[in-house]
Amino acid sequence: MNPQQVRALIVDIIADVAPEVDLSDASGDEHLQDHYGLDSMDALTILEKIAEETDVDIPETDYDQVESLNGLTNYVAQRA
Repeated sequence: MNPQQVRALIVDIIADVAPEVDLSDASGDEHLQDHYGLDSMDALTILEKIAEETDVDIPETDYDQVESLNGLTNYVAQRA
């Protein structure tokens, strides 16, 4: 998967888990939980769905690398 495909997939997953989140004007650098008000269960569900769709597991030790849309996209694209 290229980064654009990964980003589109992640945006779709976030929209599915948290439909109230509007990423249309996101720069991609915003902290997903803080900026968009995602709770920890939403964040874990998003990571689980990403793993299901891409076979990329994100261990807890790497959570600091996937706190933003850009970070999450780069992380998954490099490993998918």
